[in-house]
Amino acid sequence: MSTKKRDWAKEQADRLEARLNLGKADRRWREINGLSQQNCHDWSKASGIPLHNSQVAYWERGSLDPKGEFWFSREAYNTAIADKHFPSGLSRTVRDRLKAAEPFLTYDGRVATALDFQAMFGNRQLINSIYTKAEKITDELLAEFSEALASTFRWVGAENMMNNKEIWKEIQKTNSIRNVKEKELLQVAQGVLIGDEILSEEQVKFTLKKYKECPMVCAFRSLVDQPLPKKLENAHSKLQSLAMAA
Repeated sequence: MSTKKRDWAKEQADRLEARLNLGKADRRWREINGLSQQNCHDWSKASGIPLHNSQVAYWERGSLDPKGEFWFSREAYNTAIADKHFPSGLSRTVRDRLKAAEPFLTYDGRVATALDFQAMFGNRQLINSIYTKAEKITDELLAEFSEALASTFRWVGAENMMNNKEIWKEIQKTNSIRNVKEKELLQVAQGVLIGDEILSEEQVKFTLKKYKECPMVCAFRSLVDQPLPKKLENAHSKLQSLAMAA
């Protein structure tokens, strides 16, 4: 039997740090996969499994003290995504997003179970570095997002059988664009959509911190009845995560 004295205060501090890190990692996993907290709530409601958006919000902030069923609910959500097996009652948009997502993986590449999540929470298991490594907004990511905005602009126009001028008028009528107060942002957006400009880090940070989501992406979503291209959603989610962490 070990006779080494345990530093209980340090263990508690380490567990608190692990709790915060796991919450951030799960948020990063969600954003990498283009999922929202509401998507989880919709799945929960359709499945009859208790995992609500309010729980997820507290969990991601590291302020949730989970009860027993939470761990099994989080496992069920992860397993459903891994198996691509979803309940009826989900909208097509949510179902398509879940189908495109990948499950939360353990440090050794397994689909995380209830026990894995609990072990990571208690600082008994490492968190996969995919969800914890520090990243920065790069020129490549800005170019990728700008190009995805431009190609999606053309795609949305084609879906609505409109030319560039016509679809821009429809975009300006959407709530997300009407809420933008900075005229210079709309001028930049026009340049990006026609392929003449690439967004800067400062523009992206300002927009995402103020509006939480890219208003143009929100406008696109409101103008089509199907999911936006995954390339756009993935770049958007990644920029959201990096902008909020900055």
